[in-house]
Amino acid sequence: MIEILNDGPPISPEVQSHLFEPFYTTDKQGTGLGLYIARELAEANRAALRYVDNQDGALFRLSCQAPPC
Repeated sequence: MIEILNDGPPISPEVQSHLFEPFYTTDKQGTGLGLYIARELAEANRAALRYVDNQDGALFRLSCQAPPC
């Protein structure tokens, strides 16, 4: 398992529900493809990428489902 945590503010519940949708972004210059592609690559390699609700900031967890990962 790999966890990536930033110490910025947590992601709001309304944004959380759209995090992995293609072309969803809150940044005017973003494409909204980064998390979508990351999740698709994880799943193609039998892993899972999830957002974990965390009071200390945004936390993403990449975990293997089955070997090899």
